[in-house]
Amino acid sequence: MSDTAAEGIVRCLESAGIGAVFGIPGLYNMPLFEALRARSSIRVVAVRHEQGAAFMADGYARASGREAACLLLPGCGVTNAMTGLSEAYADSSPVLILATQVAREFIDQNRGLLHELTGQLGIVGAVSKHSARIERPGQVREVMRTSLRALRSGRPRPVQIEIPVDVQEEPLDWPEEVPFELPSVERAVPSLEEVEAAVEALAGCSRPLIYAGGGCISGDARDVLVAVAEQLGAPVVTTGMGAGAIPADHDLACGVAWDVSADLAPLVAASDLLLAVGTRFNQSMTRSWTLPLPPVTIRIDVDEDEIRRNLTFGHLLLGDAKATLGLLRDGLTAKGVDCRGAVDSRLADALAVYRDEHVRRVGSTTPWLAAMRGSIPRDGIISADMTVFWADMLGSFPVYEPRTMLFPWGMGTLGFALPAAIGAKLAAPDRPVVAIAGDGGVLFTATELATAVQEKLAIPLVVVNNQGYGMIKKQQVKRYGEGVAVDLDAPDFVTFAEAFGAGGERVNTPEQLADALERALAAAGPTVIEMPWGYEFAA
Repeated sequence: MSDTAAEGIVRCLESAGIGAVFGIPGLYNMPLFEALRARSSIRVVAVRHEQGAAFMADGYARASGREAACLLLPGCGVTNAMTGLSEAYADSSPVLILATQVAREFIDQNRGLLHELTGQLGIVGAVSKHSARIERPGQVREVMRTSLRALRSGRPRPVQIEIPVDVQEEPLDWPEEVPFELPSVERAVPSLEEVEAAVEALAGCSRPLIYAGGGCISGDARDVLVAVAEQLGAPVVTTGMGAGAIPADHDLACGVAWDVSADLAPLVAASDLLLAVGTRFNQSMTRSWTLPLPPVTIRIDVDEDEIRRNLTFGHLLLGDAKATLGLLRDGLTAKGVDCRGAVDSRLADALAVYRDEHVRRVGSTTPWLAAMRGSIPRDGIISADMTVFWADMLGSFPVYEPRTMLFPWGMGTLGFALPAAIGAKLAAPDRPVVAIAGDGGVLFTATELATAVQEKLAIPLVVVNNQGYGMIKKQQVKRYGEGVAVDLDAPDFVTFAEAFGAGGERVNTPEQLADALERALAAAGPTVIEMPWGYEFAA
């Protein structure tokens, strides 16, 4: 059977279980959009801006653990998407980038074609773990197989496939009875000697502390992480990307290690061993990498470069979080280590102080936090922008399940919340999804409200309106005594919502917010909930 290369690519996507493709059709990707329409059951979502497409694919992947794709035009299409792709890269999210291109003879020729971008493969490659170009139809299966293997192995990050428009339209001889062979991926594990040395160190400590990052989430390591923590009697601090790696109401859960929420140093100082799993140890969680470490340190990471970066650890276990933690659990069991319920008193005292500091720093947002958490089920998903309102809650907002707290930790970009929530809702249609943004940040991607309306997605979008870029103003006032270029004239967000065909209402109390969320989650489409916010700086 003779297909076009575009149809062959779509056939590979479908065989690989890609659930959704986000993008905008145009001159250079029409054959792929036509193949999606005619030959595929993959959901195609028309976005209003390619930045939204990248955020949606990211949100889809974060909420579900399954890959989604963004189908981009060359030139302006890929550059529009770069912010969202850079966020996915920084936060280790597996987004498949289908970057279309001008015809092969014109690539990198700077001849003045529509949407032409010289060096495009390398530009998008800067936010991709793997890049490949399909030069001829006969390469479709091999490039797709190699790219999907890269997408699903090691550290999750975006993968780019560049597809010239003329290649898309050329015939591909691929008999229907010949299947697309999906790449097999094995979980990487460290050597037996390395595992045994780490088990000996764990068995010999009395005050262990676990630092769990996003690798615990992407590696599906929640159950074994909790099992190891219970065996050791080890409190678990998570990074923002690791939120949900242990249920917030577990006795050993400490909350998120973010310097805005609480000082982690005393808790680490009270421990005699730190076990770190799948974390980058970024600046904001390590006091600019000056965090003093205990005498014994063990680090697990699937990324060979990352495992040696930022902080120096004694034991390095290069491997998948779930598989490696499983080996540690088995080794501890064989040694008869079982400290369930027995947290050393010195570590327990430091943990109590750490938790109290989290609660204190929530400040005036406390009743709002309670209203939101009480309105959203344990498995409900929250997609939040960087906002002054949400910043106080980040360390203390109870997260019970993996993949239920989506936040742009890596790049800190504004405009993430709404489109990422759309992707999450499409990935998990039976679960509540709530977006939270400030009045400044929401306008970066507010036009994607039209996408949510068109897709009939019941997403409450809580807009915290303090008429400005609140987080930056807070920092400016602290540093200089006053702010500049941070006070904004905000629109009437209720009227704005109604203009798109969405619901809209305004709330002034936590009780009203709880009621509005209940109504919005039961609605037939999105609802914008405007919440005027006179921020009181927390102590």
